[in-house]
Amino acid sequence: MKNITKKLPSGDTETIKKKNKNDKNIQMTKDLRVELYTLIALFGGYIFNTFCISAVYIGKCVAFAARSLWRITDRLRGIIASFFKKISVFLLRPVTSLIKYSEGNTKALNNIKKKNGGRLGFGGSLSFIGRLLFGKNGIAVIFFNFAVPVISVFFLFSVITYANSINYAVKLNVNGKFLGYIENEQVFLDAKEVLQERVSYLGNGVEIEAIPSYSIEQIEYNETLTKYQIADLILQNSGVSLEYGYGFFINDVFYGALTDFTNVKNTLDSLLAKYETNNSNETVNFADVIRYNEAGLYLTENLIDENWLIDLLSSTKEDASYYTVQDDENQSVIAENVNLTFEELEALNPGFADMELDSGDRIKISSEIPFLSVSITRTEIYNVNTVPYSTETYQDSGIYVGSSRITQEGQYGENEITADVTYVNGVETGRTIKQVRQLHAPVSEIIAIGAKPTPAGTFKDGTAAYGKFLWPVEGGYISQWAYWDGGYAGHKGIDIAGIPYGDPVYAGAGGVVTFAGWSGGLGNCVMIYHEDLGVTSVYAHNSMLFVSTGQRVAQGEAIAGAGATGDAQGIHVHFSIQVNGSYVNPRAYLDITEDTPIKIY
Repeated sequence: MKNITKKLPSGDTETIKKKNKNDKNIQMTKDLRVELYTLIALFGGYIFNTFCISAVYIGKCVAFAARSLWRITDRLRGIIASFFKKISVFLLRPVTSLIKYSEGNTKALNNIKKKNGGRLGFGGSLSFIGRLLFGKNGIAVIFFNFAVPVISVFFLFSVITYANSINYAVKLNVNGKFLGYIENEQVFLDAKEVLQERVSYLGNGVEIEAIPSYSIEQIEYNETLTKYQIADLILQNSGVSLEYGYGFFINDVFYGALTDFTNVKNTLDSLLAKYETNNSNETVNFADVIRYNEAGLYLTENLIDENWLIDLLSSTKEDASYYTVQDDENQSVIAENVNLTFEELEALNPGFADMELDSGDRIKISSEIPFLSVSITRTEIYNVNTVPYSTETYQDSGIYVGSSRITQEGQYGENEITADVTYVNGVETGRTIKQVRQLHAPVSEIIAIGAKPTPAGTFKDGTAAYGKFLWPVEGGYISQWAYWDGGYAGHKGIDIAGIPYGDPVYAGAGGVVTFAGWSGGLGNCVMIYHEDLGVTSVYAHNSMLFVSTGQRVAQGEAIAGAGATGDAQGIHVHFSIQVNGSYVNPRAYLDITEDTPIKIY
C-alpha cells in the first residue's frame, strides 16, 4: 500500500497552526482561572479550618475547667452553663459563618465545574460570585455577624455617654423669685452666711428676708451659681441701697466695706514688717484671721472710711498679758525671756525682785497689747546642758550597812535642740521640738551601798534639834572654846576631851564625806558637807578613819576613832564648822546642853 499524503497550500498550513495555538492559549487561560479560584477557595478553607480547630481545642480546655468547677458548684451549674453557652454561640457565630462560608463555596465551585465539564464559564463565574457575596453563608452574612456586636457596643456606649451628658441641678427660688441653679441646698445656706456677714456691721445689722424653695431640673449647661453670686442676687432683690466693694473681716466679724483696699493692705504689710527679721526660718502672720479682698455687693451705709480703719488697726487696746513661770526660772531668766528690764517688770508686778517664784506662777508683762496680735514662728537652735543623768547603785561589802559612798560623780549631759518657737506679741506661746542632737551624753552617778554588817557601837543614839549638830562623842567635856568665845587666838573650833583613845567619833549630821585623810596640823581629819544646812563640819586629830571621800553618812554614824594626831596635846576631838570655805563659830551649830561639862585649860 502506498502512503498517500495530502499536501495543502502553504497559506492554509500557517492558518491551521495559528488556530491551534490560539485554542491552546484559551484553554490554558481557562485552566489557570479555574485553578486560581480553586486555590483561593482552598486557602481560605485551610485558614478558617485551622482557626476552627484551634477554637475547638481552646473550647475543650475551657469546657474541662468548667466541668471541674461545676462539680464544686452544683447549684449554679445549670445557670452558669446556660449563660456561657449562649455567650459562646454569640461570640463564635462569625467564626462558624466563616467555616460554613468556606466549605459551602468550595462545594459550590466544584458543582459548577462538574456541570460545565470541568470548566467554570462566564455564567458559572457570575453564579459563584453571587453565592460568594449573598449566599446563605456569604460575605454579607459574615459581615452582619461581625457588625451586630460592634454596633451593639457602640449603641450602648452612646447611651451611656448621653446619660452622662445630662446635667441636673437644684432650681433656686428666693421669696418666690427665680435666682438660678445651684449644685445643692448647702450652697444657699452658705450664701445666707455670706449675706449675714455683709449686712452685720460690728454686730449690728439689718434683717433681709430670704425664704428659699427648691426643685430638681435638667439643664443644658454644667455651670451653677456660687454662694457669693447668690448673696449678690438676694441683695439686689432686697430693695436696699447697695455699693460694690470689698468686705473687711477680723475673725469673721464684719468691720465694713471698702471701695479700694490697697492702702489697708499696705498698712497690714507694714505692721507685719515691724516684727520681721529677714530670717529664712521665720514665719510672721497675724494671730487674728483677716479677710479684706472679698468683692461683692454691700449696703451703702456699711461703707467705711479707710483712714478710720487704718487708725484702728494701728492702735493698741487694754488687755494685760502674762508670762507663765517654768521650772527653775528666776527673775533674771524671765526678764531675758520677755525682753523687759527689772524696772519694767517691777512696775507691772510690785515686789517682783523679792518674789519666791514657783512653776505655774503668772507674771504680768504688759498692760496693753496691739489691736492686731502678731504671731511669729522661728526655727531656733540652742543647747540644753542639764540633761539629767541616771543613778546606779551596787552593794559594797567594804562599807557598813546604812552607809554609802559615791564612786562616780554624775554629770549632766548636753543636747543641741532645734525647735519651732511661736511668739504672740513677743511672748512665747508654744515650742515644738523638731530635732535633738546629743553633744555630750550624761554620765551616770554610781553609789556604793554598804553591805558590811554594822558592829555594835557604830551608831550613837539620840537626836539634835533642827539645824543643830549632835554631840560627836560619848561623854567628854569642852576643853577649849573657839576664839570667838574666848579661846586662844587662831583657834577656830571646839576641843572635846575626856574620851578614851579610839572611842568612836560620830557624824553630827547626815551628809557626804568631802575629805577623809591626813591634813597637816589637823592630823587624821574628816570633813562632811551637809546639803540641807549648806555647811561643812570638821573632825580632827583622829587616831583612825572609818569612812572615805564620797561616802554618804547618817547622823550619829561612827566616822573615826578619837586620837591625838597632828598638832595635838592629849587625846581630843577638834570640831569646827565652815560656811563657803570660811570658818564660823561652831557654838551656834553644836547642840550643847546645859549639863555639858566645860573645863577650860
